Amino acid sequence: MRSAHAYSYREWISHSAAERNTKIILALDLAASHAPQVFEKGRTLLRKTIVSLCAVKLGRHTILNMGTERTRRIVELVHDQGIPCVVDDKISDIGETNKAIAESYFRLGFDGLTASPLVGWREGLQPLFRFAHNYGKGVIVLAYMSHPGASEGFGQKVLLEKQRTIPQYLLFARRALQWGADGVVVGATRPKIIENVKRVIGDKVPIYSPGVGAQGGSLATSAKAGTDFFIVGRSITKSSHPEKTAAQLARESSKLASLGTPKLPP
Repeated sequence: MRSAHAYSYREWISHSAAERNTKIILALDLAASHAPQVFEKGRTLLRKTIVSLCAVKLGRHTILNMGTERTRRIVELVHDQGIPCVVDDKISDIGETNKAIAESYFRLGFDGLTASPLVGWREGLQPLFRFAHNYGKGVIVLAYMSHPGASEGFGQKVLLEKQRTIPQYLLFARRALQWGADGVVVGATRPKIIENVKRVIGDKVPIYSPGVGAQGGSLATSAKAGTDFFIVGRSITKSSHPEKTAAQLARESSKLASLGTPKLPP
């Protein structure tokens, strides 16, 4: 179950992004009436766009639509191109269940996964982190999702001691740093939130931002705010020329990365 690459997940994706001059992660979120159709669509999209990607992410529904054997084949296709593959399941259960879910995904070949910090550490995410890191796999923690309703949970205020409050997402960012997460998710639709999270985690934990394009997020704006990797789905998968769209996004992400993230005021 060791990583498909000599590096840990976090080292691998950083190396992949630098070597391929792209910060774009394709969200391969697919649905169709028959599993073979999902697989063929996924394989075709990968063939057209893989040169512009530093990683690929599969959503849980894609796996359910394809089945485990076809999922394994998709992951192998990604690995054949020398880049990692992540599963987006937002794991959120008791520790033993979290560990069991992670083990199942890693057996399919995945190199990293997403998890919800809501379950906490002790007998929550701790077993998952220990298991994943023991095998060189990555854990990416949610801090603030990209959809409008995210404010209802991630944006709520948490009461601390002495009647002090803190936004829930900043508490999650602190925990991601404390737990040694391999990344935090903050929607590209929330550039101010990205800035605030960046102040907490600095360069110690990379920020992954979904929501570019179809959900209204901007590559340039989120990069300026502090995003390290951009998760792009529908803008590529529903494009009439996905290879051109992916290539353009890759060029833009590389150019923005070369400019560096500006220093944020304290």
